[in-house]
Order: sequence, then C-alpha cells, then structure tokens
Amino acid sequence: MTSTRILARRRLATTSPPHVTAPPRRRRRTRGFVQVATATATERLRLNRFGHAYVVVGAVSIVLFFYLAIAAQITQSSYDISRLQEQQRQLLAEQDALRYQEVTLHAPAQVQQQASQSGMVRVVPSSYVAGTELAIDLSAAIGAAPTDTTPRWMRAVAAVANTVGARDVLAAGNK
Repeated sequence: MTSTRILARRRLATTSPPHVTAPPRRRRRTRGFVQVATATATERLRLNRFGHAYVVVGAVSIVLFFYLAIAAQITQSSYDISRLQEQQRQLLAEQDALRYQEVTLHAPAQVQQQASQSGMVRVVPSSYVAGTELAIDLSAAIGAAPTDTTPRWMRAVAAVANTVGARDVLAAGNK
C-alpha cells in the first residue's frame, strides 16, 4: 500500500538533480582502556610468557587466600553460634530449676513443714467477735453535712412547736 507521502517523495526524487554526497569517512578505531593498559604494562615490565604466568598464578593465589580467610571466619562464626546456643540451653535449664525451687519453697506443705521444724503449732481458729452495726452513711460525699434521719412527722411537729421542750422531745426520739 502506497501513501501520498511516499508518492510525493518519489516525485521530488525524480525531478530534482541528484545530490552529491561525500564518500563515507573511515572512522578510526580506538583501543579500549584495557588494551592500552595491557600494552603499556607489557612494555614497561617486559614480561615474557613465564612472567605472565607468574602474574596469573599470583592473582589466583591472592583470590584463594581471601577465600580461605573468609571460609575460616565463617567456620569460627559457626562455632561461636553453636557455643552460644548451648549456653542458652544451659541457662534456660537453670532458670527452670530455679523456678521449680521457688515454687516448692513457697508451697503450703513446705511452709507448714518448716513451721513445725521451728516449733510453731497451727492453732484452730476461734470464733469471731460480733460487731455492732454503725449508723454511718458510707455512700454520702466526703465533707458533706450530716444527713437528718429523723422521720418527717417528727420534724414537722418540732417546726410547729419550735419550743425548747419540743427540741428535747426530738432529741430524745433519736436516741
């Protein structure tokens, strides 16, 4: 399928004079950093084939030493972890033993046995003293005025009479 844009390009291409294009330039190929560094190191060190082998063996041995150091450190950490886990197990067992010992020391039978060894004797509880009931209103607010517990009819008679004798009667009735 051909679009109008493609057709317009074709027309312009045939009617216009051909453009003169410059020949393609050759790009220089540059060497990478590694290639330059290798060539420079080779020139300065003037290593032969055995020299390169020694460098490779040295690099491999350094990597091997680092690997062994890390492996030794991992092994030591593993031993430390297992030692700490064993220590934790021992401490938990000791804690359980101390808890059991604490419970048995405060048990009622143990307390009774220690009391009997020291000469104490359990006394049968005697009867309790009977108390008298108090006429205090515990539900009243603190600092409130005392409530008047006299019946209303007595207060009404005292208000009507309002004499010394009536107050004495009112006071005598509250006893």
